[in-house]
Amino acid sequence: MLHPILTVPPGDEAALDRAINAVAEELAVLGVLLVDRDERPAHGVTDEEAVLGTLAVFGRTLLQQGEFDDALGVADLMERVEEHGRRRARA
Repeated sequence: MLHPILTVPPGDEAALDRAINAVAEELAVLGVLLVDRDERPAHGVTDEEAVLGTLAVFGRTLLQQGEFDDALGVADLMERVEEHGRRRARA
């Protein structure tokens, strides 16, 4: 499910945008429920927020498995997605 976002080349913002949309659509198709910090269903979640939440869980899982370099790569990717979301919000 995360393959599109995990394989985006650095600096390719168009590919990043497509990957964010693809992963968010897959989450919706699968009926993934995103929750807030109080574990209540989150409403009005942007595609970027949905992808970030999923990447955060993936990154924590990698850390628990001792995959520190991969987890760092996920953290870097999360920063790219956050910045992309800020640019999209300003547009």
